[in-house]
Amino acid sequence: MPDFSRITRPNILYNGLYHYVSLALRFIYYRKFQVIGRENIPKDRKEGFLIICNHQNGLVDALSILFAVAPREPVFLARADIFKKESIAKMLVMLRIMPAYRKRDVGTEGLGQNAAVFEQAVKLMREGAVVALFPEAGHQDHHYLGSFKKGFARMAFGYEEDCNFSKDLKILPIGHHYLGYDGMQLDALFTIGEPFTFEELYDTYKEHPERGRYLLAAKARERVESMILNIEEPERYEAVEQLCQMYVPVYEKRHGLRKSQLTNDLAARRAVNSKLKADGYSSSLIDKAEEYVSRLKELKMDDYVVERAGTPGFIFRTLLWILLLPVLLLSAVINFVPHQLSRHISKSMKDHMLVHSMRLGVGLLAFLAWYLIIFAVVWIIFKKFWIALLALLLLPVTMLAYHNLRLLSARLVQRFRKYRLKLRRDPKITDTQRLRREIMAELDDLMQQA
Repeated sequence: MPDFSRITRPNILYNGLYHYVSLALRFIYYRKFQVIGRENIPKDRKEGFLIICNHQNGLVDALSILFAVAPREPVFLARADIFKKESIAKMLVMLRIMPAYRKRDVGTEGLGQNAAVFEQAVKLMREGAVVALFPEAGHQDHHYLGSFKKGFARMAFGYEEDCNFSKDLKILPIGHHYLGYDGMQLDALFTIGEPFTFEELYDTYKEHPERGRYLLAAKARERVESMILNIEEPERYEAVEQLCQMYVPVYEKRHGLRKSQLTNDLAARRAVNSKLKADGYSSSLIDKAEEYVSRLKELKMDDYVVERAGTPGFIFRTLLWILLLPVLLLSAVINFVPHQLSRHISKSMKDHMLVHSMRLGVGLLAFLAWYLIIFAVVWIIFKKFWIALLALLLLPVTMLAYHNLRLLSARLVQRFRKYRLKLRRDPKITDTQRLRREIMAELDDLMQQA
């Protein structure tokens, strides 16, 4: 097992990566990176505490926590199977990550290895460090909250035992809400809840440790669930999510809210999900939504194109695409190598949930290395540092241009397909639009019920 005794010591490489990734994640990878509840972060820098969070987006979840709670710098617990290679293990320790051993990876007999890790985490919190983990012990790219494993509760009660139940460890809940999981320039909301303690469970734990851990896990899960969208219907998930998404503009208009606010988006989706959940996710409305989702896949169109795409917008975007085509081609040439490298390496991942993480991780390094190479080449050619520096500063702009123009191209293809069907008076598109109107009318009636 790696040596974690120096894991929180100052590290030049860590600090350099921290500032680079912070800029890249918040201002390039995300279109909107909104954090609410920063005032709930404990202010005493000498006070250690435990962060718990839902886990829906692999590496992005951890990085988001890291920058959301800045200037505190958490030590993370991550799945132990990524520590198998010694070189990778050393790198992960440098990045302030410790292993958590899961039954699915090491079997029941291997879980005992967690004792030393938990002991080190308790020691770190006693010294004022922040420890962060994901109690679900797994992740999925869905708006769903899994059960909380009791490992974090074992750690929390271990902390209290270590100080004779006199410190009242604070647990800080964080909830992630993503508007998409695959790709960049998406929106994400991070809600930091009020820290809570669990002294009411001390006596229970002393008499029945497992019962105490179970109750703490339930309490923690309830806190996190109150801040996220939790669609508890795996069999009909796509239909429920589609309904939640479709109602957001109506919810904002009905409540007089500003458009495109992430907090409004979350509130609208939670409201719809609550109504559908009360009905046991079994209404005829969900049946229609399933049919609608199936039609969207058949048409290869997004809901936005079916609903709103009009002729003026189509003409304007087509002219814009033609005008910007040289920019698209130039940005594609400039960013081709790092973009393809990150995609190629990520495809080798057997766990599809690690594909996004690998693409992000490789991309952060590949684009940086490639841009520095271009910087050096420009400097050599023009023999002027300021020209090379200007080129380096403009290169991320070309990446954003390439990404957004690719999206524009994809949406134009969908709009073209829609207008071709409409000109042919194909019932596929007209029936789909009629079905959508029926769904929205029925959904609106449901949401108006007391």
